[in-house]
Amino acid sequence: MGEIINSKSAYGNKMIYKILLNETEAINLKGHMRNVHIFAKERCYYETNILERGNKKGAKYFIIPRKLKSRQRPRFAKIKYQKIDNGNEVFYICTVNKDSLH
Repeated sequence: MGEIINSKSAYGNKMIYKILLNETEAINLKGHMRNVHIFAKERCYYETNILERGNKKGAKYFIIPRKLKSRQRPRFAKIKYQKIDNGNEVFYICTVNKDSLH
């Protein structure tokens, strides 16, 4: 995983960060330099389970914790995700459009 090695204030409420990445992480960006989001593993504090179904447990579902669910009738929403394999850990970064949930 990457590491922030320097930061400073820029314009208004913006910050400039200098980030140190290994070659694999830089390649995974595939040249994208805009709309890059930074997250920290230590901020992953919600716990949940994975439900496995089907032949040879081929279908896997993340169970959304109750404290994150709304009480509204369930609907299907388009979700985009990225899988980051970090050796002994796998991160699934999911993006859900809020408008599709209401």
